[in-house]
Order: sequence, then structure tokens, then C-alpha cells
Amino acid sequence: IYLEGSNTTKPNNNNKKTIIINLLLSIVGRDKRFSDRLNNNKLKNQIYLILKVDHLHLQSAKKSFSCAQSSYVSNTNFSSETKAFQTGDVVLGGLFTVHFEYIPSAKRCTRMSERGVIWVQAMIYTIDQINQNQHLLPNITLGYDLRDTCNSANNAIQESLSYVIYSHLDDDRNSYSLSNVLCGEEHRNPLFHTKLQSALNHENSGNRDSQFKSIPNIIGVIGGRSSRVSMAVASLLSNFDIVQVSYSSTSRLLSNTDQYRSFFRTVPTDENQVKAIIDIVQHFNWTYIAVVAVDDSYGRLAADSFKKRAATLGICIAVDQRFPNQNSRQTIQDIVTELKMNVRATVIILLCAENEAIDFLYEAERQNLTNRIFIGSDAWGDSPKVANIRRDIVQGMLGIVLDGHRVSDYEEYLKTLNLCNNRHNPWFNQLWLSRAQHRNISVDLNNCSIPYELLNNYTGIFYQENSKVAYVMDAIYAIAYALHNMLECTTTTCRSLKNINRRTFLQYMHNVSFHAIAVRNFHFSPEGDALGIYQIKNFQPSSTQSSKLQFKTVGEWDMSQSSGSELQIQTNEIVWAENYPDRIPISRCSDDCQPGQFRKFSSVISCCWECIACASNTISNTTNAEHCTICLPGQIANTNMSECINKAPVISNWSDPLSISVLTLVGITYVLILITAIILMKYRQSPIVKASNILLTYFLLFGITSCATSGIAFIGPISLLSCKIGLFMSIISLVFILSTIMAKTNRVSKIFHNAFSYAKNSSTFLKNSTQALFVIALTGIEVILATCSVIVDPLELHRYLSPSNQVILQCDTQFKIVFYTTLSYLVVLNITCLYLAFKTRKLPENYNEAKYISFTSLIITCFISTIVPAYFSTIGSFRAAVASIGLICLSCAILICMFLPKVYILLFDSDSNTKENAILDLVSYSFGNVSSVSTSSNRTVSKVTSASKSPSASVAPSPTFHIGGRSIKVVNADSTAQLTASSIII
Repeated sequence: IYLEGSNTTKPNNNNKKTIIINLLLSIVGRDKRFSDRLNNNKLKNQIYLILKVDHLHLQSAKKSFSCAQSSYVSNTNFSSETKAFQTGDVVLGGLFTVHFEYIPSAKRCTRMSERGVIWVQAMIYTIDQINQNQHLLPNITLGYDLRDTCNSANNAIQESLSYVIYSHLDDDRNSYSLSNVLCGEEHRNPLFHTKLQSALNHENSGNRDSQFKSIPNIIGVIGGRSSRVSMAVASLLSNFDIVQVSYSSTSRLLSNTDQYRSFFRTVPTDENQVKAIIDIVQHFNWTYIAVVAVDDSYGRLAADSFKKRAATLGICIAVDQRFPNQNSRQTIQDIVTELKMNVRATVIILLCAENEAIDFLYEAERQNLTNRIFIGSDAWGDSPKVANIRRDIVQGMLGIVLDGHRVSDYEEYLKTLNLCNNRHNPWFNQLWLSRAQHRNISVDLNNCSIPYELLNNYTGIFYQENSKVAYVMDAIYAIAYALHNMLECTTTTCRSLKNINRRTFLQYMHNVSFHAIAVRNFHFSPEGDALGIYQIKNFQPSSTQSSKLQFKTVGEWDMSQSSGSELQIQTNEIVWAENYPDRIPISRCSDDCQPGQFRKFSSVISCCWECIACASNTISNTTNAEHCTICLPGQIANTNMSECINKAPVISNWSDPLSISVLTLVGITYVLILITAIILMKYRQSPIVKASNILLTYFLLFGITSCATSGIAFIGPISLLSCKIGLFMSIISLVFILSTIMAKTNRVSKIFHNAFSYAKNSSTFLKNSTQALFVIALTGIEVILATCSVIVDPLELHRYLSPSNQVILQCDTQFKIVFYTTLSYLVVLNITCLYLAFKTRKLPENYNEAKYISFTSLIITCFISTIVPAYFSTIGSFRAAVASIGLICLSCAILICMFLPKVYILLFDSDSNTKENAILDLVSYSFGNVSSVSTSSNRTVSKVTSASKSPSASVAPSPTFHIGGRSIKVVNADSTAQLTASSIII
């Protein structure tokens, strides 16, 4: 009620504390009723009046400032009231974690931090360097007011309140008067009463342009270290437009310019750190890890961001735990116990401050949590204190730390400090005295030197640990350069400080740019953040002393690089845990499922599974396959179930029933052909054999034998060679048979055609050599056609799947050109044979094979129209059977049609195979117009003889016949018949 400006009276001493607590809550934004009003200048004036008038906060103000004239160190014991102050035209506040723990009841801080002392000294050093620099703020002296937050947000707010009060004093900076006011002599100092009355008059008159618009003496605050401290302080300072630049806070919440509009930092946000850790985890294929974080704004946000990114990448969190930043021992014990039980999660990401990480590692050492790989955040990832932990606990850890660069001048400066010449830093002596006490080393206060046992040739943590020193320095330089720009400083002077507004200064902070220590071209992002490079450090045995561990840089993560190429890491430079220093550790819930297996997830965690072997005829050919794939028809899984291989085709063997049957049929055919050949050879002088041309007869028998033999090529083990042999032999043998039949028929046709043509005939075509060449030529055409077709459309072995899921190899071509061309030629020859058979149908019986040729052509036609389609419509053994048996049957049919009648006559009808019968057939054919001619030889001869004796027989002209190339002049009928028959038989 009082803060809202009501007419109620000033609160009494009993509820002062409650009012102040409410004020603090409103400042950090926990009570929206007040935080919404903090932007109102009137309310700010009221807060100011409370702080100035309230005796409780006057005491707090006393603690905030020096009562000395120049440089002051207050209260060098271990209380939270210890601070360092140096006057100047402009004063920079500084919030550092010099101690790790704060005890509110005793207002006491414990557990000193070497880093905190180093950072305090870095700020003192940097301000001295700026004051000595004639080109930066040439006529302005910087001062500092350094406080220890003790890693406590509450303590940090209390210390920051002093900055708020101090920054809102008026322009009159009479150090003597100010010192009196703040040292408890306000009742005797008229200046204080004047200030108070002036403020009340401004307030009562409603003048909004009060003294709070005046130039603040505190131009900015450096710090804090942790994000939770910086967030609490930023909530306070942002309401009063006091610039705050942190050197270590990385929480992404601090990028909220609406809530923390005066907050800046010289380090990147932890969102980039999370990206770096994610890239490292992916690089080493760690999919099952533990995430442990401190339960504050930094730890929670970093852990949540990591989990969110990990979920999208298939990385599972085995252990996800938080522990408080204070009184965390029991919680840490429980977490380490859980980690011990989860042996598959060998990688542990620890997101916390340095002291919290060391506590956690000590507990891990106590519980013997060995052979794990810790990934440390930038807050502790390269802390030298890790070296105090047992080797098998921490060897191989990776630290993700900012590349702050070493400042060699500062390191040399540190070595010059001793217990007497460093009065500006009250914690410097505290650190060395506490170390000496811890190690039972006596210190002679009359001797300014630090004991040699503590220095150890400057190799201790204090002289080697300079991480983030560059970021502290850059934070100070950022404020100095922004102020330099705002005051329009030249090389000698700067504009007056009186007309400076803090909001104006914020704009200059956003636009500041300079050559920094940590980053070459430094500038703030619109959110007040900075860019940077993370170094990846590995805790490994020293190259000079293997018994000791040290941090070695093994890579970096540069956020300025394009996405996907930020991480550069030398894996071969990393030394892992003690038990497997050269082997990348495995952090997975389940082992990889090898090819031939698939993953069956056994829990809600997507990284845990069982490996199940693929079922029969299914495979998985990748690692960690989600399911097995069924092999395609005609394929079968290999023994490892990792690959589908082609099924072994069913190959015909000579011992198969089909092969035995075909070979038997071929043998029978051979026997029939042999018997036929023997019979023909025996009766080769008989008229019926001589009339058939013995050479062409043997040609025909050879063709039939080849046709039957070609059937064997289809039943044996299949190959390209057998395919070509079967195709060429079957087609060529059929063409050879038809060519021979055509030659026989054409020969007889020409003989009788020329015999009755009454023209002189050339006997060239009737020669045996000509007949052989004719057959070979017709067959050669087929050979050429088949060869060219095979060249254009090659024969190939194709795999076919039978209905019984067996793989069959078959000879085939892509376009089947060879089949079309050869069969077409075969059809032409077959039609030609039919034509010649029709043409010679009236020749003498011994010479007339027309009906046999017709039957043969019809059989071949049936073969082409039935067997060939059946061959192409079947596969496997059925196709082989169709081809083999079809060719054998065709061979037997041709043999029977062409030779069985003759064999029958030769063996069983010898009377028909006589010269006389042959002569009478010729006479009957030649003189078919003589009515007296009879089939009986005796009767015919007698009639002819009688006719010759008849006196009334007229004498006809003696005709001349040309038969068989001989000219015979007929004197009478008897002589004519005899000469003709004799000519043909001869």
C-alpha cells in the first residue's frame, strides 16, 4: 500500500522487512502487480525515497561504498560484506563468484573459487590498463566497485541494490560529503537533508524530470557468472536502465530483450553450446546417454534444449536428473547410484557450475563410477580441479569451453603480485591464506612473499587457470568503448558527463564494435549476445608426464561456420577412458542388430531393442533394420539371412528319367535308321533303290539321324553351348531333310519333263555332285540366316520361375529373331516340297514319292504348328521333353514315310522290284494312250508281240525319245518299250 503511493503512513519498523522483500520480489518480476509499475518514474522516485529514508537500507548503502578517498578494501574476512572499491569519474560495478556457497543466516560465504579471484584481478588489471590508455577515455578515470555474489541470487540482488542507489544520486559528487552520508553521519550533514528535501519537493510537485534523469555514477555492472545470478540482477538493473555485461552467463532466457533490455554478454548463449554437444554425440554415434544438470535456469534450459534436439535425432536419454545448487549432497548421491545401475549409458553430460561439477565428480569417485565419459559444459569443462579426481573417473572426459585466448601480459602480471602489493583485491590474500591453512603451511605476514610450496613455480591452478579472463576483459572494454563513443572522445578529451542519459548509453552499447581479445571483430547481436568459438578439450595423460592428466585441445566448434560444418575434431588425438584409451566408447542401450536380424523394440525408449533373426526366406541387409524383407520369387536368403541370392536352377542330369527316356528313344531311332541303311545297302542294285538315287537317300538318312540326335541337346545340363547346339542342329537338320527331299523330287521331275520335251537336255543338274551342292546350298542359306540372327539377337540363358517356385534356366533371345527367320525359311522349303510332290504325282510308281513327300511335309507342318508353340509355352523339363521327343518323333515319322514302303517292297514284295515290272511301269507311263497295255508283264508282252505280227498294222513314223540323256529311235512298239526300260534301268 505504501509503495503504491496511498495516503497511509510510513510503515513502522516491524513491517519494514516485509515491505523490502515485496520490493525485491517486484523487481525480479515475481509479483506482476509491482513489476508492471516499475517503468513509471514516479514509482521509481518512491522506491528511491524508501531506500534513502529507511534506516535499514541506509545501513545497506553504507556497506556499498568506500569511506576512503581513493581505493578501498572492506572487511577482508570471509563474510559476504567483503568488497573492493576504487573511485573514478565513472564507476563500474562488478559481480563475481569468489565463493561458491552462501550461508544467509550467518551472512557468510564459504569455499573459495580460484576463478572468481582471478576474474576480480582481471577486472582490476583491465581498468588500470584503460586508465593508462591515452586513446581510450583520455580524460576520464574509471573506478570499480566489486562484490562477491557467493553464487547466490539473493545475495547478488542485495549487492545490486547498492548499485541502483548509487546510480541514482544527483550530479554533485562531492566525495567528502558522500562519504559522510554513507558512513553514518547523515544527521550532521546538511547535504543529505538538502537532497532529501529536494527529492520530496520534486515528488510532491509531480515533476517527472527529477534527479533520476541525472547522469549515473555507476555506468554499468560487470557480471554475474552464473545465469541464475545474472537473471536476478538483470531483472533489477533493467528497470533502471543500468547496463549489465556478463562474462559467463549463457542462458538463452537472457536474450529476451523485453525482460532484460539492459543485459549484454560477451559469450554466446548455451543454445550454441547444446548444438556443439549434440554434434559431438552424433559424431561418435552415442545414442543412449545420461543428462545431469543443476536445477536452475541455466541447467534446466540447457538440459531441455538438449533433450528436444536429441529427440529429433534419435538420441535417447537414459538418465535425466536435476540436483539443487545448494544442499545437493543427497540428491547427487542418488543420481550417481542411478548412473551406476545404468551401465549402458557410458556418456554423461554434466551441465552445472564448476563447484557443483567437482562435488558430483567426488561423489562419483566415492561410489567408484568408473569407465564413464563425462562431457563438461563451458562452466567447468577445463577446470584444473578435475585433476584432483581419481584417474579412472575422469580420464577421457571432453570439455566444451569457450576459446578465450591466453592473455600473456595478464599472466605475467599475476606473477608479480604478492601478499603486500595487492591491496586492491581483498580476496587475493584470502585465497592464499586459506590454501596455506588447508595444507598446514605457516605464513609469515611480515614476509610479503607467497610460500613457495603454494606457488610451485607458478604451475598451480591460480596461474594456469585463465579461462574466460578474456571475456571479463572484453566486457569492460565494451562499456569503455561505448562510453568513449557516446562522449565523442578525441585523442585528448571527452565531452562532459553531465548530459549523459542511461538509455542513450544503451543504444551505444548495442552499436559498439572493437577489436576484442576473445573475438577479433567484436559486436553485440540485437539480443545483446556475442559470437564465439568453442574448444573441445580432452582430459588425457600429459605428453611429458604420463602419470598426470591435462586438458588438450582436440577440436573446435565454430558457430560462424555454415550449418553442418561447425564441428572440427581430431578423433585420433583423443585418449579415452583408462581401460580402453584407443577405442571410442560405446554408449548405446542395445547392441547393433547385424544384417540378418531386425530390431524389436522392447520398451517405450526407442533406443532399446532386441535383435530377432529373420524368418526363412527373408533378409535384412542393413545394420539395425526395422524389419526383414521377403526375397523376390526366384531368390532365396543366404545362410546369414543378409542377402537374397538367386536360387540354384534345376539342372537336368543324364540320370533323370526324362533323359533316360529320350536317350532310349534316340537309340531306338538309331537302330531303325541303321536297319534301313543296311537294307538299302544290300538291295542297292534293285530297281526301286536305284530309282531313288542312292546318294540323296543317304543324305536323307543322315538328316534324319541329325534331327534325332539334336533332341539330346535339350535334355542335358543346360548352357549357352548346349543352347546353340540344340538350336542350330535341330533347325539345320530339318532344312537338310527338306532340301534333300526337294532335290530328289526335282531330279525326277526334270528327268521325265525333259524326256517328253522332244528337246535336247543338258544332264548337268542330274549329276550327283550337282544334287549334293543343291542340298548344301539350301542348307547353307539356313545356316547364314541363323548365324546372322544370333549375332543381332544373341542367345541368352534366362531364369524362369516355375509354378512350384523352382528356377529354370532356358535359352531365349530378347526379340526371338532367330526363331522367326529360321522357321520362316523352313516353312518356305516345306511349301516348296508340297508343290513338287503335287507336280510329280503321276510319275511311275517306282519314281513317284509324291504321297510320301506329302505326308512328310504334313508332319513337318504339324510339327511347326504344334510342337513349336508348345515349346515356347512351356518351361523347364516340359520344354525339354517337348523339344526332344518332338524331334525324335519327327525323325521317326520322316523315316517311316520315306523309307517304310520301300523297305517293305524290298523285304516282302520282291516281285514288284524287278526289271520287267520297272519296264512295264515306264511303258505304261510313256504310252498311257495305248489301251491294250496291261499291268501283267506276260500279257503285255504277248499283246505287243501280236500286234507286231498283225499284217494290218500300219507303219507309223518312228519317233525319237530322249530319256535319261539317251536318244532311242523306235522301230516298233516292242523295241520302243524295251529300249526305254533298258535306258532307265541302266
